[in-house]
Order: sequence, then C-alpha cells, then structure tokens
Amino acid sequence: MSRLHRPMLRRASAALAVVATAAAATLITLPAGGPASASTLNAPITDPAAVIGRVAPELLAETSRPATVAEADAIAAAQGARPFELRLDAGGVAPTVELSPAQTEGAGLPTTITIDGATSRQASTTAGIDAFSIGQTAAAYVQPLTNGVRLLTALSGPDAGTAFDYTFDLPDGTTRTELPDGDTLLADAAHHYIGTLAAPWARDAAGRDLPTRYEWTGDTLTQHVDLDAQTAYPVLLDPNWYYSYDFSAALPLYSARYPKATDLAASRLLHSCFNCSFPIFGAPRGYPVDGQVLNLNASPFSLQAFAAPVKVQTANGGAMQFVALPGHFDGAGSLITFSWYNDPSGYLHLYVHAMVKVDNGPAVNIANSRVAGANWMLFWQRVADHAGASGGGGV
Repeated sequence: MSRLHRPMLRRASAALAVVATAAAATLITLPAGGPASASTLNAPITDPAAVIGRVAPELLAETSRPATVAEADAIAAAQGARPFELRLDAGGVAPTVELSPAQTEGAGLPTTITIDGATSRQASTTAGIDAFSIGQTAAAYVQPLTNGVRLLTALSGPDAGTAFDYTFDLPDGTTRTELPDGDTLLADAAHHYIGTLAAPWARDAAGRDLPTRYEWTGDTLTQHVDLDAQTAYPVLLDPNWYYSYDFSAALPLYSARYPKATDLAASRLLHSCFNCSFPIFGAPRGYPVDGQVLNLNASPFSLQAFAAPVKVQTANGGAMQFVALPGHFDGAGSLITFSWYNDPSGYLHLYVHAMVKVDNGPAVNIANSRVAGANWMLFWQRVADHAGASGGGGV
C-alpha cells in the first residue's frame, strides 16, 4: 500500500481488490467448546434447523423472512420502491430461486438461480428455511437473507457426492471478477453491477474447514468439496448470493465531470479533504485512520439525527471499512466497506457493501437502503466531479 494509505482498488482488468465484508458476512465461527460429536445428530438430513444447528448454529440467526408479493406491492405503493424480493419456485424439474434487489440507487440486477439435482421439496420448513432432497444422502437448503440467499448443501455421508451445480440466469456478456477475499463480483457487458457471490466455505461436524472451490462452466456454478476418511458428517457448504451497491457514469442517468478519473486521483482528493466528499455528518476533514472512532450521525427516516458511531479499519485489498459500535442504529458489529476501482472501460466505480446486523423487516430495510443508496451515490458523484482537479483524472 502506498504512503497515501489508499482505500482504492487497482484496475478491474488486473486484480480487483474489493472488500472483506462479504467474507465477514459469511464468516463461520465455532461456538465455545466446538460442535458435539457427529453421532449426536439423529434428525434427518432434510431437517435444516437440526443440521445447521449442529454444524453452524450461528447461521440460523441470519434467516430473514422475505416479503410476500402483497407486502412488496404495499411497500412499493407507500414508498415508491420495491424491497428486496425472493421467490422460491419448486414446480419445475429443479427448484429455482428468483431474486430482485431492493430498488435503490446503485442496485444490482434481478437473477434466477436453479438448484440443479434437487427434488422433493419437504412438506414444511423449519426455522424459515426450505429443504429439498438431493438423492438419498444429501439435501439442499434455501435460507433467505436480508439482501440475498444462502443455498446450503448438507451431506450425510461420503456417498453424497463432492460437486454440486447451480445454474444462473445471467445476461449475455456477463463478466466475473474474483476478488482477493474469494468473493466474485458479476457485471454485465456494460459493466453494470449484477450481484456478488461470496467466497465458498465448507465445514464438517467436527468443526473442520474442508477444502472447497468454485468452477464456472458457462452460467453453471459448481461447488467442489474435498472429503477424506477423517470427515465427520453431516457436512455443510454453500454459495451465498448477495446484493451491494455499485456506482459509475457507465450507468444510465449517472453523470460526472470526470467519469474516468483514476482511483489514484480519487485517493488524492479524499486525503486532501475527506468530509468535503463524504456525505454523512460527523466525518473528519482528515482521512480516517485505522482505530479511529467516528461519531457519525445519519437520518434514515427523517431530519432527526440517528447515532452511527463507527471504528475505522482497513479491509482486504486496502478498502476502507467502518465497524459499527454500540449505539449504532444498524446494530453493533455491522460492517460497511467502501472501495474504488476503474472498470476495463476506464469508468470510476464506487463499490459499497454493508453487512447489517439488525433485520428490521422489508419496509424499514427498503427505507434504509434508499437513503443509503442516495448517500453513496452522492459520495461517488462528489469524488467523480472533483477527482480530476487532484491530478490523474480525465474523461
């Protein structure tokens, strides 16, 4: 990292050094004392609450009830924007998950994911998670999240398989950029952000992290997991698809005086005066440094200020990350990461990922998302409007 303590990303065509928050959002931390022995699980593999509670119990609290069609329609009528929506269709050969991001500035694009090989939806769900059979010894779980979905696979024994496929409905020309933390950012041919695939993980019933990786064949994602004689069952693994924010003048109606300013020019601008561009009250003039506490104030619903104290840290790849402290309206431990990069056409992007601890339900979540999207779009535009004057920018 340079002497400027840069929060920026290098060019996307080289290595897109984006965020660590996606990894934090899916970080698997064992409870004190570790899991019980594998023989203590007597529930069927198609019982997601039992299996997840046995192998990765911390994931259960992340389940979010998606808005129904009627609720989404009512929210759209009241707020002028639809919330994040997840629809599960089990009527075909394999179940499909239809995803639409919240209608905010900088949002991604709708997509559909088919869980290949999954059949036989269970009659009821447990803990808000749907379960499907994959043969006799594996199961697929669909866990709704506040801004995405976790597609878990549970294995009950060594004959369950080691490769599991998911087919994505993606536009022609989709690009996939693997990030340093293992996440993958997907964009269409015009560099419009689609969504993000979190880094793969797999864990067995003894708490061992198992080697796992992704492989793309066209629009089909395959997750591979390595099993051995020491593997304790059940095993859990998953792809996690989520939505963040991404802003650039490559998008319709987004304009800036220096749309192709470099990330270095953006860094210089922010280091010369951080709060001249950062849109949240309470930000310092000097560029924030690791460990610094910022007593920010935000107004997610009205002109009334809401406390948003954060601590600054540098995320993977040099991105700037804020960790919410006690008293923050998003909940202590929430994370937000800001990263700047230039796409292959040279446009300057701001990529923002938030991992929010508090799930306030679809109506409040869309209200918060719209305010956040407007603020981060303003952040991008202020930088892209003035970065050229700091040197290295231009169109």
